[in-house]
Amino acid sequence: MYSKHDLSMAAAGALAVGLIGFLVFSPVLTFAFSYLGGMILKACVGKAVADGLNLMFDTSRFTPDFIPLACATLATIGRYFRSTQTDNNRKE
Repeated sequence: MYSKHDLSMAAAGALAVGLIGFLVFSPVLTFAFSYLGGMILKACVGKAVADGLNLMFDTSRFTPDFIPLACATLATIGRYFRSTQTDNNRKE
């Protein structure tokens, strides 16, 4: 049968593989869900968003077809720049 050492090594290996899998697939899931959100945004108000971006940047490059890819890319990049703010000013 297996010894406790063999089982703990198997558990550590499984944990390592799981952590690496999480680190690899987490950005992929973020990209996929953000792309889906961009497709919904495109379907609802795509032309207005594209026109607004063209107006802001004084160009005619942006089209509604660009919105899902832009949302997915910005969400994936932005995921690494999250910050939290704590409020320690308690009023008693």
